Amino acid sequence: MTSGLAEDAAAQSFAAGNVAVLPVGEAAGPEARAAHDYLGRRVAVIDIGSNSIRLVVFEGSARAPIPIFNEKVMCGLGRGMRASGRLNPEGVVQARANLGRFAGAAAAMKVASLSAFATAAVREAADGPEFIDALRRDPGLEVRVLSGEDEARLSAYGVMAGFPRAEGIVGDLGGGSLELVRVGGEQAHEMATLPLGPLRLNEAMAQGETVGGQVRRALTGIGWLAGAEGKTLYAVGGAWRSLAKVHMAQHDRALRMIDGYRAGAADFADFAKLLARQSERGLERLPAISVRRIEAVRASAIVLRRLIRIARPAQIVFAARGVREGVLYEALDLKARRADPLLAGAAAYGQRFCRFTGLGPALAAWTAGLFPQETPERARLRRAACEIADAGWIDHPDYRNRHAWDRILTAPLMGLDHPGRAFLALTASARYSGGIQEHMEGIARDTGLGEEDIRDARALGQALRLGYTVAAGRPEILAGSRFERTDRGLALQVETHAAHYSGEAAGRRLGDLAATLELEPEPILD
Repeated sequence: MTSGLAEDAAAQSFAAGNVAVLPVGEAAGPEARAAHDYLGRRVAVIDIGSNSIRLVVFEGSARAPIPIFNEKVMCGLGRGMRASGRLNPEGVVQARANLGRFAGAAAAMKVASLSAFATAAVREAADGPEFIDALRRDPGLEVRVLSGEDEARLSAYGVMAGFPRAEGIVGDLGGGSLELVRVGGEQAHEMATLPLGPLRLNEAMAQGETVGGQVRRALTGIGWLAGAEGKTLYAVGGAWRSLAKVHMAQHDRALRMIDGYRAGAADFADFAKLLARQSERGLERLPAISVRRIEAVRASAIVLRRLIRIARPAQIVFAARGVREGVLYEALDLKARRADPLLAGAAAYGQRFCRFTGLGPALAAWTAGLFPQETPERARLRRAACEIADAGWIDHPDYRNRHAWDRILTAPLMGLDHPGRAFLALTASARYSGGIQEHMEGIARDTGLGEEDIRDARALGQALRLGYTVAAGRPEILAGSRFERTDRGLALQVETHAAHYSGEAAGRRLGDLAATLELEPEPILD
């Protein structure tokens, strides 16, 4: 996969009526350049797992790709392998039929590249090579069979793609195996792959075996797990995502997105213990879980509880990205990997959905002095908010604030936890209305935002509302002014383009911003 935006791709995108793409020069930051990498191109990944097969087609920024097509089939290739040593025959038939469809769908969508890989079941089955040869003949798929180390590394890459500052342990529970990786300093370190997938453990339990001891012995043999104490466990894989869904439902969470959902590790271990002891009927009554995932709940809960007890992390964070996204991340050069995924994704989102491309960096520079005590993480959120500030412009004016809130709260942006999502969504709503509705504040508080956070989101939204009023879509107009904040007052010093800052709307919106910051508005100075 190459990085950079090909001129012909941009021309085709423009001719097709898509977003107009502006050239990016060397002066642009890494996130801006990353936002343009293969914008408009599509890349596909086929994942042949032990329990399911999946096709995902991505589009957008190379650093923060967005899935535009996602189809899964539960084939159970690894079912029965513990006894037979071979792939499930019914699963093979189902997989081959659907993989042919996947290849055809990817071709129909004119993807620029297609990567196919297989994991534990195909890797370990006696007839795995035969299955791969058959796919090479029909439908012509070249499938990379991942080693255990490959699978662990790529899973860690997938987590690091979304959380570049990840520190702790990545655990990816697939149908056939558990991959563990220690991550930190933007690197993947020690790795291990263990035969602890739910398909294997369910077969053992069906034969009357007690699997808790097996899990404990396998995990205690990994000495470096002790390095995770007090850090974060990043949980990856469909079985563990199902546990997170049940946890969110039982705690009545207002925002129920998997990616970035976090909980105290000790509390979640207690929760997993309860799930592991549920009867079949009790499992069927669980909320927010598909029938196809029920059989994996007990085994996946046992593994997660044991892992938490042995590694002793402080918190667990659920990640929606794993090996598939790791395949794309692996193809990036080091410079592209270092781009912030949130800022790259926000820049690409703004290019696609906002009216005035190129205004985001100008707004970020213009608002930089408003929050003197701003932390690096809050500055990062502010920069992202500036890139996506106009995403609601296409909606009816009476509904823009509401739709902007909904759209940004659930946008496919990477590198965000739930409080960060709520902050961006509040800012987007205030950018259109100048205020924030009460139910939005309630959801934001439920994610963990405090009152000062909500106030800052309102203030930033009001500043962006003022910025769009005076800029008229031109970044250079904002460059001719700056905020001057004192202990008691807020003024706007205008050096050039003074006419754009005159008028009732600009004065009123400056007054709204000053009131939110509990400052006195001062006259616009030129």
